[in-house]
Amino acid sequence: WAWKFAGFENFCVNVILTSEHFITCHFRACSSFFKRAKTTGRQYPCRQGGRRCETLKDGKFTCKRCRFERCIALGMVYEGPMRMRRKPKEPSILQRMKMELRAFTERRREQEMKIITSHGGHKRLPHPTEELYDVHQDTCMEIYRIFIEESYAFFNNVFPAFAELGGREQELIFKDYIGKMSMVEAYHRTRQIWGDTNKYMMCSVMTCYDIDKPCLPEEQATAENADFLISYTKTYAEDQKGIFMPIFNKCLWTEREYYALMALVMSEIDMNSDISEEAQDILDRYRMDVFQDLQLHYRNELCLRDFATRLGNLMTLNHATQECKSLFKVFFRFYSTVFDVYMTDNLIRDFFL
Repeated sequence: WAWKFAGFENFCVNVILTSEHFITCHFRACSSFFKRAKTTGRQYPCRQGGRRCETLKDGKFTCKRCRFERCIALGMVYEGPMRMRRKPKEPSILQRMKMELRAFTERRREQEMKIITSHGGHKRLPHPTEELYDVHQDTCMEIYRIFIEESYAFFNNVFPAFAELGGREQELIFKDYIGKMSMVEAYHRTRQIWGDTNKYMMCSVMTCYDIDKPCLPEEQATAENADFLISYTKTYAEDQKGIFMPIFNKCLWTEREYYALMALVMSEIDMNSDISEEAQDILDRYRMDVFQDLQLHYRNELCLRDFATRLGNLMTLNHATQECKSLFKVFFRFYSTVFDVYMTDNLIRDFFL
């Protein structure tokens, strides 16, 4: 290495340097920067665009691009081993599901808390670690509207390939998916927070329903046909639990299996839905991605050779979720037709029917 300092044209310092040892801290800092830039292959933009920025460490407009070019102009050459640059690996579908589900939950938590605080009529429920409130008729529709809006962002982030389809097909697949996904999430969150579904059932991130309380407010409980509505609702809830809970309790899934089910429930589309071959190809592709991730999870993390039983339980629960969704559509169609007086907001009717 040969360094020639400005103002000392007749004075030349010849020093043998390596990437590990330099005479001064200034040389060490510059050589480290140059080595880092060369081995990583980084491309720096010029801060001011004219390639004439300051290169002093503490300068106001210190520019890495100009500093790198100054190093080359002074004769720096790196001949050591180069680091191979690898393109960052894209997250798998279950990794995306994990990240987006957590973000989805936190966005809803923040907005629900604002609604609950602003309303002031929610009763806080006893729980040792979680801040939870009872569901309230005045705010439940607003909270559900938040769920639908945030669900659409969640759906697009986890399953970006559906953006290739037309708007009608995207809406059809989203509506079919969101009811099943919300049911799985509700049962999972209830078991995670309360341990079982005997006393409370989670309705959102921060609100839950007391099963022992009447399912209609006092002012509606005395209305015409109210007794029949209560009886019909209880029968529907018992039928749904009878389909879902036995296999749900049997699964005792890992966190990764929960994410897998949240993706797999999309793969079984309602038979009455008319989707294109392109849409079906995307559904099949996502299903195969989930199975591949699950196989790695079973073999590498759980060290299982035979995972047919676990996978079979998961697929049975997936099918049970589809049955519950079909049952809900029958219940809701009857509810919205016969008991239209109770539908104070058209959002749910428009979304599910």
